[in-house]
Amino acid sequence: MTWIKTVPEAEATDDAAEAYTTIRKLNGSVSNIAAAASINPRVMVALAELLQALRGPHCALGKRRQEMIAVLTSALHRCAY
Repeated sequence: MTWIKTVPEAEATDDAAEAYTTIRKLNGSVSNIAAAASINPRVMVALAELLQALRGPHCALGKRRQEMIAVLTSALHRCAY
């Protein structure tokens, strides 16, 4: 549960609903990070597109290295996410 005000996907209308749909098409799901930006659908989509560009299948690091970096970063920040 986030303390950030969000627009739940089931309650999203207009631009927010479209943003959720766009993100699902890009990533297959909507992450908590993307949902945290749901009060501003333009930011929500821009964030998802940025993350897709950084971590997408064309990334030179490859999926395995990306995951290792994510795990190390989370551990260093004591983040369980």
